[in-house]
Amino acid sequence: MNTISLFLAFIPWIGFALIAQAPLGNPGLALILAFVVGIVLTIATSYHQLMKKYILSVVTMIFFIVFFIIIIVLQQYYLANYLSVLSMLSLAIVCWGTILFHFPFTLQYSREGVEPERAKSPLFLRANYIITAVWASAFTLGFAIDELLVLHPPTQGTLFWNNMTWVFMVIAIVFTIWYPAHIHKEKAFQAISKYYVYFKKSR
Repeated sequence: MNTISLFLAFIPWIGFALIAQAPLGNPGLALILAFVVGIVLTIATSYHQLMKKYILSVVTMIFFIVFFIIIIVLQQYYLANYLSVLSMLSLAIVCWGTILFHFPFTLQYSREGVEPERAKSPLFLRANYIITAVWASAFTLGFAIDELLVLHPPTQGTLFWNNMTWVFMVIAIVFTIWYPAHIHKEKAFQAISKYYVYFKKSR
């Protein structure tokens, strides 16, 4: 899997969240800047993926453009309070939706630089379903926490709950790096075991 390409696809979301929540003095200006940065970063980090119609990159661009128009241009400012919820919900829908339609979104990234025969193997596809499900779970949990914070704002511990979403993202990133390496080690071990059994029988 091209993990760098996949992680770069999330940079616009990170940049958007950091700027939108930054204490710039003017919330409206911060939001406009956040949308602009999100769109620019999407083009900068995922231009080729956009041209190839990568699901995550296309949805990212659509999200920023659509909500920029709705919130900033049409002045539906109340929706700004739900942007974190809407972003997590959108990403969760993308992940679960691609699994439902038997095309996990990570497949587009893991196919990069991989032989077509290997990309069609059951093990390769299974790995992508699992990795996509981990991302889907992380976004779903992030959505649940953000929704809870909106409906029932805590009187204390806000920083802890706000950071929980990032914790889920870090777990998904670590798993995405670890799992393919784990599979390769498992395959290598199985190959060595088979060779050892064959060698023992041939003696």
